[in-house]
Amino acid sequence: MVPRPVSGRGHVASFTVNHQQWNPAGRTAPYVIAIVELVEQPGLRLITNVVGDGAERVEIGSPVTVRFEQLEDVWLPLFELVDPAP
Repeated sequence: MVPRPVSGRGHVASFTVNHQQWNPAGRTAPYVIAIVELVEQPGLRLITNVVGDGAERVEIGSPVTVRFEQLEDVWLPLFELVDPAP
């Protein structure tokens, strides 16, 4: 196995909307916790958050793209919805 770059694109395989803010220093509720499957490898999934404008419109199958957010010395892969083509 070797690391290889990926596009950062995927789709939402499953999600839940959390209405409880468990950590006062964390994200404000409600927020979307999702399982995202990357386009490069079907079956390769990660648990993450869907963030940004329109996160409340997330659905299973929604296309998403990665957006990294720095938390101290770690960069977290978060995802945001891809706007549909006009």
